Amino acid sequence: MNNYSYLYRKNIVYIAIGLIALTLLSEFIFSKENSISNNIIFSILIVLLLYLVICVKSIFTGTINTLRDTEQRLKESEKEKHFMSYYDGVTRLPNERYIVEQINNTWQNGTSQIALVVFEVDRLTHLKSSLGSKYTNRILELIVERLQCRFPNYIVGKIQEDQFVILLENKNEKETFQRLCKQLIDLIEKPFNIQQLTLNMKVNVGVAYSPEDAKTAEDFLKYAQFAMYEARRVPEQYRLFEPTMACSREERLLLEKDLYKALENNELFLQYQPQLKLKTKHDFSMEALVRWNHPEKGLIPPGDFIPLAEESGTIVPIGKWVLETACRQTKELQETIGQQVTVAVNLSLRQLYHENFVKVVSSILEETQLPPKSLQLEITESMTMDKNFLLPILHDLKALGVTIALDDFGKGYSSISYLKDLPIDCLKIDREFVNNMSEDEREPLVDLIISMAKHLNLNVVAEGVETMEQFNYLLNSDCDAMQGYLISKPILFETIINNCRCLNKKDLHCDLQSEYYSLIKQIFNRKKEQSHK
Repeated sequence: MNNYSYLYRKNIVYIAIGLIALTLLSEFIFSKENSISNNIIFSILIVLLLYLVICVKSIFTGTINTLRDTEQRLKESEKEKHFMSYYDGVTRLPNERYIVEQINNTWQNGTSQIALVVFEVDRLTHLKSSLGSKYTNRILELIVERLQCRFPNYIVGKIQEDQFVILLENKNEKETFQRLCKQLIDLIEKPFNIQQLTLNMKVNVGVAYSPEDAKTAEDFLKYAQFAMYEARRVPEQYRLFEPTMACSREERLLLEKDLYKALENNELFLQYQPQLKLKTKHDFSMEALVRWNHPEKGLIPPGDFIPLAEESGTIVPIGKWVLETACRQTKELQETIGQQVTVAVNLSLRQLYHENFVKVVSSILEETQLPPKSLQLEITESMTMDKNFLLPILHDLKALGVTIALDDFGKGYSSISYLKDLPIDCLKIDREFVNNMSEDEREPLVDLIISMAKHLNLNVVAEGVETMEQFNYLLNSDCDAMQGYLISKPILFETIINNCRCLNKKDLHCDLQSEYYSLIKQIFNRKKEQSHK
């Protein structure tokens, strides 16, 4: 605007000077005097007029060029605006708005048989918070390269920070899409090598069909996402949309909303399940398990609300509360019985990726005055996929004096070749292997895990022990401890502490293994337990 005003003012000045020069020139033309001075002035005026004509022409040319440049910048700005509206800035793939419009255009053109594949790259947000956007952006670029190489004829888009979409023709061949989902999972789960780091990603895939599943593009995309969310719960890692998923997802969203208030409203509480030691008579150990007593729905199973907490991020404050409460209550139990008690607390991946987690653990131990050796932190096999990130954290935790257990061992995530590199103290055998045991027949996988653990100088705890056959099998093996409903169901801390107060101090010292088993039964006796209010 200032440039145009400047050009306008300059033209006015030149035109005014030109008019004055023309007026003077006309006077000299009609003047009858023919002197040398008049001729000189006349020549000067002619030159001045020619100069003014050239200047005005130059100004108008400059104005035209400026207008052209402005028009070009406007076009580029419109292109940039269009790109920002319809494409992702990092991957340069079409975004959600583009995909929705493309679906609508496809339907308007008479093609209704289409399918939408939505998949999420799990742990991408965790990696961003721990390693920074430089690494995650590079992972996204590599994912795009793989997708464009593998699916060159399909529309591939990015609809959220960690979600991609593929739009393709639906020929009602669901087996084809199942095959495509498996290929997609294999494609993305190949390791990514970035600056000497090897990163492994996990993928969940959902598929929706048109016109069977949805009548609007927004619903079409939403239902494919619902199927993707359900894929988190199944080992195949992919799901085809079913109408029941919409209702299920709505219920989960309402439950997630209530979960945000659960801590604030004191709806969460802990129960403890004992770990029966098979090699000692003087060691008390238990695992802390979080429970949710919903004000309207009653007790919510952990399998329902823990995944919600993971998805929403509330697992971080919940996990901190669990750790804090377990340490405080264990310290109280130690003071009551005058003996060492160890408590095991489960960790989530989000907690580990949260900044200053080691400092949080250190502060809790200091505040509760619980000896570090009395705390065991449990990680799952799936957390060990990114060893380069995990190892420094585990070493820092070990430096505090706490012990580390690998929970649900045997599900197949860990590489046995680097198991020896993990700074862990204990392996917990997954309950699925324990369920297959009988007293008469050998269970080779359980024997293998126990043997391997012993060669690595690790303790072994078997989970899910429910029958005497399983008990006897483990008793005759080299297993160190067991937990399960046969020993005790999880019970409230108030019940445990009250049971301990009813015991004589001398009853806490056992000379025989059978006395120790009996004592554990007495401490974790639910007869006096009241339902949690």
